[in-house]
Amino acid sequence: MRRRTYLCGLALSTLPLSGCAGDSSSSPPTVTPDPDDPVLFVVTNQQGAAATVQLTLALDDGATVLDESVTLDAGASREYDPGIDRPGQYELTAAIENGLQRTLTLNIGSGDIRTGSNYDVILRDNGVQVTWEE
Repeated sequence: MRRRTYLCGLALSTLPLSGCAGDSSSSPPTVTPDPDDPVLFVVTNQQGAAATVQLTLALDDGATVLDESVTLDAGASREYDPGIDRPGQYELTAAIENGLQRTLTLNIGSGDIRTGSNYDVILRDNGVQVTWEE
């Protein structure tokens, strides 16, 4: 009787391991974003004069999901929804026309996509600031 209990327990203990040897090179599955609360990038010009900024967002596999150039008056904002539906590492670059720029890596998870999150790109006289809310 103990042998059967042991074999049954052994068989059940390997259950969580099944499927773990899958293809690790495949991309993460897509996640359905909330259409009323997507992942947004909001560019705000807090400089004293109009500014032109190039905003680029690329997934770690090289796929570009956002590539926009916009000129904003002082105090103006522009909102972008790049349609992010895959979790992963994204590289964000915001380059102001006069040479100031900021590049950083964002880890966007499936929870960020499902519930939405906002990334604020703030153009200042002395640089570019990026903040986010989840």
